[in-house]
This record gives sequence, structure tokens and C-alpha cells, in this order.
Amino acid sequence: MSDSSTPVIVHGATGRMGARIIALSLLDPSVRIAGAADAPDSPRIGGESGAPGVMIKTAKNLGETGVSARVVVDFSSDDGARAAADLAVRIGAALLVGTTGLSESTRERLRVAAREVAVVVAPNTSLGVAVVSKLARDAARALGPAFECSIVEAHHSRKKDAPSGTALRLAAAVRSAGHTLRDDQVVAIRGGDVIGEHAVRFAGPGEYIEITHRATTRDLFAIGAIHAAKWLDGKPAGVYSIEDALGMSA
Repeated sequence: MSDSSTPVIVHGATGRMGARIIALSLLDPSVRIAGAADAPDSPRIGGESGAPGVMIKTAKNLGETGVSARVVVDFSSDDGARAAADLAVRIGAALLVGTTGLSESTRERLRVAAREVAVVVAPNTSLGVAVVSKLARDAARALGPAFECSIVEAHHSRKKDAPSGTALRLAAAVRSAGHTLRDDQVVAIRGGDVIGEHAVRFAGPGEYIEITHRATTRDLFAIGAIHAAKWLDGKPAGVYSIEDALGMSA
């Protein structure tokens, strides 16, 4: 393993995303799994993480043992995101939070953490969604008020937050262009095993434009998270966007 590889702690290591990030990191010589954490009540604490020699611990335990890492990647829960922020600040590591459905108090905790470390909060780490966000903003600006916008998102029945964090991000992109978009024009559908689908529609006189993104594998989010983690390595304290990390900033 190269000494220049980015050492990463995966928080939420036993979840679907955390497990895939660990698995795919093993195939990337430019990143190294330095630690794996899960909730204190997880039955997997003390077990194997999937990375050689890395056992699953709590965030508090990792902080107390002085684990050396430069980035913490969190895909866990609202409480977990706060624990990940505390860990990142304690060890001086950058922080990527991919957890969705964050409370305002947790968002404030992340803003406070960004005074000391680099932070990206990304409900979706896909390059394709970053492109869709930019296209939606550009379309809203170009089409103007003659075109009504709506956003429809679909996910599997187990997803807790609705609308999804990605749908809210797309709505923010449309509104940032000065376009009107009511809350009831952002629609969530839950059912089956849909990984994720988002469609932004602009309907005008005699025509409509639709920009759609469909995820066919969760690995795309893990790949994007790994890319973003490597980008965060060494960045100064502050709040960054996933568009920054994926090279999609305006």
C-alpha cells in the first residue's frame, strides 16, 4: 500500500453503503481503511469490518484510542452523523456525511465542525446526480416562469426520509435560479426495491422537458464517496459541496 494513500474511517461500517465503501476501497490503492465504526448498540461491535486487520468499534472508542485517519466517511443515522462529526474534530480529520434525513440540530453540529475541519454533506454522491443538479439549475434559468417545474423521486419501501435528500438538493438547485417551486411539486414514491430515481420536469406551453437520473447499482454512490473522500484529504476547514468534490462546481 502506498504511503500516499488516504487513510479513511468508515462510520456506519455495517450498513449497505458502509460495507460497499469498505469493499471497493480494497480495490483502490489510493485509499486505505484505517478504521470502521458503528452505533454503540450494534451487535457487530468487535467483529470484522471486511478490511484486513480492522475491527468494528464505536466512534468514541476510535477517538479515545487515537486512530490515525485523514477522512471520516459517515453513512449512518442522525445520531451517528453527530458522533462522526465529534470523531472527525477530535482526530483532526475531514468529514464526508452521506447520511440523509438530518435534523436541523445535526446540521448545526456539522456547521460547527466545519470551523475546525473540512466538511461535505452529500445526500447523494453520484457524479450523474451532480450533473442533473447543474442541468436543472441551468434549465430553470433559461426557461423562466413560463415553464412549471416539478420533481418526482422514487425509492425502495425501506427508505425513511421523504422527499429524499437528493430531491431536496435538486429543488434547491431549481430555486437558486430564481424559479418558483412549491413544496407540493416535490413528490416522493416509496415501493419495491427501487435504488433511486429522480426526474425534474419543466412543463410549458405545448412542450415539456424532463431530466432523469436512475441508479442501477448502489456501488455508484460508494465510488463517488471514495472519490470525494480522497478530494477532501488535506483540504482546509470549511463547508464544501459534493459538486466541489466531484469537479462540478459552477
